[in-house]
Amino acid sequence: MLKILMSAYACEPGAGSEYGVGWMVPTTMARKYPEDQIFVLTRSRCKEKIEKALANDSSLANIHFLYYDIPSWMFYKNEMQSNWGEQINYLLWQWLVRKFVRKMNKIYHFDIFHHLTFNQYRTPSPGFWLDIPFVMGPIGGAECIAPAFWEDLEPNTVKKEGIRQKGKDLKIFKWFNTRKKNNKVILCSCKENLNRLKPYGNKSRLELMPAIAFDKKDFADISQNETQDTFEMIYAGKAWDWKGIHIFLKAAKVALMDKLSAKSQQKWSIKLIGIRFEEEQKKVMGWVDELGLQNYVTLIPFIQRSELLKMLANCSLSVYPAFRDSGSMSVLEACALGCPSICFNAGGQDVFSDEILLKVDVADSYSETMNRFSEKLFWAYEHPQELKETGRKAKAWIEEMLTWDRRVEDFHDIYKTLV
Repeated sequence: MLKILMSAYACEPGAGSEYGVGWMVPTTMARKYPEDQIFVLTRSRCKEKIEKALANDSSLANIHFLYYDIPSWMFYKNEMQSNWGEQINYLLWQWLVRKFVRKMNKIYHFDIFHHLTFNQYRTPSPGFWLDIPFVMGPIGGAECIAPAFWEDLEPNTVKKEGIRQKGKDLKIFKWFNTRKKNNKVILCSCKENLNRLKPYGNKSRLELMPAIAFDKKDFADISQNETQDTFEMIYAGKAWDWKGIHIFLKAAKVALMDKLSAKSQQKWSIKLIGIRFEEEQKKVMGWVDELGLQNYVTLIPFIQRSELLKMLANCSLSVYPAFRDSGSMSVLEACALGCPSICFNAGGQDVFSDEILLKVDVADSYSETMNRFSEKLFWAYEHPQELKETGRKAKAWIEEMLTWDRRVEDFHDIYKTLV
């Protein structure tokens, strides 16, 4: 029997992205290994939802939630209205929770500490300061943005990217790894992360493992329409400059407005979902107006995840034009629904087989990269049957390779090597 403590700062039943990871990993682990005791360290933010979900599921008798919140006077109360707010609260939580973790360890005597969410190589996880075996990740953040994309980056991002590419901040990761001599396994979400972090791992074991997975039950009741009158593209995500919305809109104009006849132009549309902040909405819609795409683009600031999944299942193409990533949950969910996806062949997307996505190779220049993206979009518009076949291949591959059951088995195998 193992006593496993998972740190899941982001944890919410029924959620997607990081919050979904923080819920799905420990609950899947608890069901799959009922002889183990699973403890989850998180905030009280979703305590009511968590306790309700536990009360309705008798298969989770061996899971226990430990709640810790930073002092109210230190908490940045407007975190959801600011990109920085959530990060500030997260970093404070990681530093301050260490004392609480030590106290809990004296009571429960954990065999493993697994830092699950959020994950970056700069994260000051309590696991670096414990005397018990430590698993971190899968972590990301070390991927670099290709120079061809820098035209779309804001000055502050360019500055940070310059620092990232020089690699000086990787020394932070090395410093964390020298705090204690406990056995450590650092899981890296993509090849670029692994290659860049390996020289700074000290004596930690670094391995490659995707950061994302899914539960088939989440998609079981979502039906897919076979006929679509409109070529509908969906982007779901934030509006950060490196997410690539601008280059996507430019490519869509070239591929679909400039190349198609006036009659055909009425048969395509773009939905931008999840851009919540007013300042970002103004910026993105400014690009839309500048490109003359007003009649084709709809902005949807927020919808429930269940509604988003239905929309993805019935659109023509999921668009994820990020310049780098540690592995996109948005792409994963689209693939799991049989929705074909387009993305750049950039950091993080090596998680997915080349055969199941429309991957656009990054060229030396911005204009050539944008043209390659537009050509792929035009191909997708012109070849609806081949596009659907790509979606079917994606669904089959994801169901075999990226389920939570498989991910949890991988984690458990690693735990056993450390205990």
